[in-house]
Amino acid sequence: MPATQTPASPPLANLSRDDLLDLAFQISTSIPIEPFSSDRARMQALVTQACIKNGSLSQASQYASKIEGWRQGELFALIGQQYATANETQLARDFAARAMEVATNERDWRRERIVIETAKIYLHLGDSTKVSALVEGATQAELGKIETARTAIVLQSQLDNQADMFDKALATKNFDLARGAIEGYLVWLDRVSEDETRTTRALKAIDDALLGLPFDLQVKYEIDLADHLHKNLKRDLAIVKLDKASEIFSATTFLPEDVAPLGAMIARARIRMGDEQSARLLLRRFYSEHSTRREGIVNLRRATSLRALAEGFCELGDRDDAIACYTWALEEGTINPNARPRAEDLGATCISMAEYGIALTPELKNRIDTIRSSLTYPW
Repeated sequence: MPATQTPASPPLANLSRDDLLDLAFQISTSIPIEPFSSDRARMQALVTQACIKNGSLSQASQYASKIEGWRQGELFALIGQQYATANETQLARDFAARAMEVATNERDWRRERIVIETAKIYLHLGDSTKVSALVEGATQAELGKIETARTAIVLQSQLDNQADMFDKALATKNFDLARGAIEGYLVWLDRVSEDETRTTRALKAIDDALLGLPFDLQVKYEIDLADHLHKNLKRDLAIVKLDKASEIFSATTFLPEDVAPLGAMIARARIRMGDEQSARLLLRRFYSEHSTRREGIVNLRRATSLRALAEGFCELGDRDDAIACYTWALEEGTINPNARPRAEDLGATCISMAEYGIALTPELKNRIDTIRSSLTYPW
């Protein structure tokens, strides 16, 4: 039997960044718990993570408190990490306790994810005893996340021990352990950037490890590596790594839904390297190609490509192009006959616009309001 139709939402007023995130949370909360509890919680978590990213920790806490399931615990831990980094020790411990309270009702990998993120709070606070107690019995892949976080704060005299640990993980040829080791080495690279011998060690380890990964991850990690090198004033080497990412991308046939998001990642990295002209050409090319590529993309994924391009245009400061992408993304997100995927797309677009400070035009506001009003049965 169809669910009761919800009344039409009132027209949107001028929305600030926080207002847009609140709207996104309301949209995610409109998804019925049964049978979509996981989808609902995942979308609510994405909004909460956006709040954490922009420093709105009070808003993030309010949202996290309304989420059911293991994600609530992970979010409490992520909020606690921010307080720990800011030396708000008591608040950090309070959120660690809240996270672990959720963990007591979870099992297996869900509990472990909460525990590992909580352990990072105590790592920031310098409570090694608590860290050890929490991670006891954790899988090697999850322990790798702790070692990556630890690498950012250990004494210089302990850095080589961390690298030895990463090398052992890479030697296993295990996919998850390899990814953890690569991410650890990226942090390690920041710590040793003025030491050419150690830098060479890190670059060789990462280069060798990337060869065993899928091509999309090779592209992503080459971009990450370029960013770390650029941050450490190794611009020429950073551009070499970014060019390598472009080379892999151009030589590989990716699924249609992955082309624009990966290409936009490269374009945004070009912006960070100061090459705005190349970035703009890339983004405009992918935008013009969307019409022909879209038929090969399942309708659940079409708006994702356009949001990725919009974010690139935002970083360039090309507001009109960004608005064009967001406008098209809103339309692509209305195609699915079920309301749940439409709600997910609308919420994701609102999150993206909030993150990039898009001031809504009257046309965008009206369109969002119309789409939101249509989110009724069937879900």
